[in-house]
Formats: sequence, C-alpha cells, structure tokens
Amino acid sequence: MLLAWLPLHYAALLLGIGWAAANPPGWLGWTGIAASLGLVSAGGINVGHELGHKRGILNAWLARLALAPSCYGHFVVEHNRGHHVRVATPEDPASARLGESFWHFLPRSVFGGLRSAWALERERLARLGLPVWHPSNQNLLGWLPSLALGAGLVALFGWAALPLWLAQAACGVASLEAVNYIEHYGLLRARGPDGRLERCGPQHSWNSSRRLSNWLLFHLERHSDHHAHPLRPYPLLRHFEHSPQLPAGYAALIPLVWLPPLWRRLMDRRVLAYYGGDASRANRG
Repeated sequence: MLLAWLPLHYAALLLGIGWAAANPPGWLGWTGIAASLGLVSAGGINVGHELGHKRGILNAWLARLALAPSCYGHFVVEHNRGHHVRVATPEDPASARLGESFWHFLPRSVFGGLRSAWALERERLARLGLPVWHPSNQNLLGWLPSLALGAGLVALFGWAALPLWLAQAACGVASLEAVNYIEHYGLLRARGPDGRLERCGPQHSWNSSRRLSNWLLFHLERHSDHHAHPLRPYPLLRHFEHSPQLPAGYAALIPLVWLPPLWRRLMDRRVLAYYGGDASRANRG
C-alpha cells in the first residue's frame, strides 16, 4: 500500500496542476486545488515517514520520492535522529508545549526541524571528516527530488505551475505539523536523579484508536506504540489503553488546533488530569 501511494500521488499532482495551468480557475479555484493537493501531500509525508523507518537504500529513495511534492526531504533526518531522540522534551521542536498555540508551534517546528536536520547531518559528516555540503548529505539527497519535480512541472506546464506547487506543499506541511502538534501536546519525559531522560514509552504520545482514520493514515494515530517501538511496521502497531487518549481522531481535531481557545479548552484539562493535576510535570517549555 505504501508503494501504491507513490504513482497515485504523482498522478494527482500532475492532473491538478496541469488542469489549473491550462484552465486558470480564479483565486477560489486556485485555493481549493492547493488545499486539496496539500492534503494529498500531507499523506505523502506520512508515507515518507513509514518508508523512512525502513532499512535499505531503496526504501530511503522511495521515502524521498514520497516527500518530494511537499519539499520536506529533510524530514527523515530530523524525525528519525532528532524527534525520536528528543520527543516530549522542551528541546524537541516537534513536541507542542502545554498552552502553546498551533500558530506559535508551526514556525517553531518547521524552522526548528530544518535547523536540527542540518545540524545533525553537519555533525555526522564532521565525524567522517567530510564537509557539510558533501554529496552524501542526506538533506541534500532529500531535497534533490523536489528540485527535479519543480523543474519538471515548470517544463510541462509553464511558470504558472510553480506557485501552485509551492502553495500545495505549504498546505501539506501545515497539515503534517497540525498532526505533530496533536501527537505530543503537553506531554513530558521525566529526568532521573542523574539528569538522564527516562526512556520514551507509550505514555509520551497521545493515542487514538479510531478505525477509519487509522486505516487512512497507516495507523499513525497509534502513535504511542510507534514511539515506544519505532521499527515496528505500521500494520502491527497496537493500541495502549494506559497511554493518554485523545477525545477524537485527527480529522476531528485538526480544525480545532486552528482555534487555540477551543483547543486549550478541550485538551489542557486532559493533560493536567493525566498528570494528576500537577502542571509542573507537563511540558510547558
């Protein structure tokens, strides 16, 4: 199913952008196409996430192809080596803090994740005695398919395709970051007497077992098991009843994150209840 996504995604991208370039639909039509294709690209980031957790050079390149439409080729570096290490800590840009609005979180996660991915690759290459701009830089390899895709769309449909492609990529990234915001909102890993973080477990991610949205999102809502066992294939991810539980699936919650007062009214009390009313145990930044 992951592999089947790729040709369908690229077909949708070519169809949508090609039609809009040939038949300019006006600003409302442009907005609708960008948002629709953006949702597909958000799904592509999810597919890239799953493929990026698999081993092997083929899976690495397939993940890059899945991430190319959203221009998020650095995601695998930051997610695997940054987010999974620092999740549910104030140091993780992709872990939302208690009381933090989505509109504050969005630029912090996007640009913080980009800086982190670049720093991680710079450190890895430095250990090998290589410069950061070396061709083996995983971020550069991740962005290469996006450059090729953008050039191909312009060659096929003209320069009018470029702003639409970039707009749908922005919509896709914003949708993905809304999911990131939900997944760890307010949750915090404790530190032991020696200052070391406790091991990441099911209690550090919000869990949801809604059947339809899990089918659509490759069990992404069973996020507690994913962070506890990152290499477990998505069909085998389990529901943990003792994890913090979301009140609804992502499809219902994403519109609420755009309205911070409603989101905080729904979720802040759940975070505090999970920690027995002790706000000092939550991730407040």
